[in-house]
Amino acid sequence: MATERIALGINLRKNKNSKSSGYNKYYPAVDQQKTLSLRGFAEHMISHGSSYKRSILEGVLNEICECLPELVSQGVGVKLGSLGTFYPTAKVSKNAAVNSIAEMEGLNPNDIVEGIRLRFRPDSTKLDNLCGPAFKQRCSLELRNILDTQQVTVNGKLKKVQTLKPISTAVAEWKSENGSDSTGTNSGSNQNGGGTNTGGNTGGGGNTGGGGDEPGGDGNDQN
Repeated sequence: MATERIALGINLRKNKNSKSSGYNKYYPAVDQQKTLSLRGFAEHMISHGSSYKRSILEGVLNEICECLPELVSQGVGVKLGSLGTFYPTAKVSKNAAVNSIAEMEGLNPNDIVEGIRLRFRPDSTKLDNLCGPAFKQRCSLELRNILDTQQVTVNGKLKKVQTLKPISTAVAEWKSENGSDSTGTNSGSNQNGGGTNTGGNTGGGGNTGGGGDEPGGDGNDQN
């Protein structure tokens, strides 16, 4: 039975970093939706025709959540089938350099390792490629909103508020202000009104700062 292919929304965010070569240009960021709980994920699996009860699925997922970090904390990578591999990396302290072998005697690794990160590397085999351009082929992209971040005072405290304006609305406003009848090539189809998300991150996780896979960001909200 065919299943509906739900679109992955793409927002555009203006680069406000005046020192960047992409200043005042707009760059894409994933329009992340709500995060499913473990129970919600189990129910989603059932909706795909799983023959197991939710309690069994939740139990297995809970066991994975407990055992996987334990193994990774011991330096053991865990490959979950065609999904990918979880593995550890070290976050190096600012002054972590060891200048010579002589300094290694009696060295406490806690002095040079600031933290241990649990990393995920998606499968990249030809059969189950979940990396970059290959994973994009599994997605149906839809242009949606212009994402902006502003600072406002809420109960005496400064908070970052993110606003969403449908791209079609922004294009119509621009045409009205500039007296233009030209048609934009990527006006988007989301007709919802612009909303606000106090302290939220509608642009999605590491996307807001424009680091990593999104070099066009302004870099002001890096995690």
